[in-house]
Amino acid sequence: MAEWHGFYTIAQVSRIARIPRRTLYEWRERDIIRPSVQIRNEQDQLVDAGFSYADLTIIKIMRAMREDQLDLKSVGIALAHLFERLGRPSKGWADANVYLVGNRVYADKPDEWEVTAATGFGQKVEVRLFGDMFEELRELEEEAEFLVPERFRPFVQIDPAVMGGEPVVKNTRLPTATLAALKAKGKPVAEIVRLYEPLPKRSIKKAIEFEEYLNLPPSAAGTAAA
Repeated sequence: MAEWHGFYTIAQVSRIARIPRRTLYEWRERDIIRPSVQIRNEQDQLVDAGFSYADLTIIKIMRAMREDQLDLKSVGIALAHLFERLGRPSKGWADANVYLVGNRVYADKPDEWEVTAATGFGQKVEVRLFGDMFEELRELEEEAEFLVPERFRPFVQIDPAVMGGEPVVKNTRLPTATLAALKAKGKPVAEIVRLYEPLPKRSIKKAIEFEEYLNLPPSAAGTAAA
């Protein structure tokens, strides 16, 4: 079952996906990808709108692909198709067929699925269309955390079923932002470690390092809107 739940603001998506807010606003205006989660009050009035876990994952992949001069709206549709059929990015994604027709992207999988329009073109594209991501997917466990950079995965997880999808210390409900906030207030790391015993010292240090990584500005390559 695709995980379209979770709620992330544009600011959160910008940090986790490492993409400028102005690019997200532009994609929203161009109808490439829009917030899919709505919060309404008892009068059915829209109070807030945000991105789901699936939206966030798709945006991260689109960020890595947008310099390939592909049509991003079709990329978003293809990725949504994979998410709907296969759930979170995992080894199963690496086995899906991806087609390129012109600069538009289509996705399909040769099993019990109903055949999509993409197969009619007969133009299967090498998995390298998605760059090194598919190689990474092949090495992941089925429920591995795709949104977290590889070096932080042993210590940090982002799961929509845990704390609403907020980054947490792996296998806990402790937000990484809480640890980073303590350090920002001047509390020594050694004291934070003592405060959260018996969590391993390395897990706490890496969680803080992850938050510092999120606070770095996106690279120059990521500033130009697609």
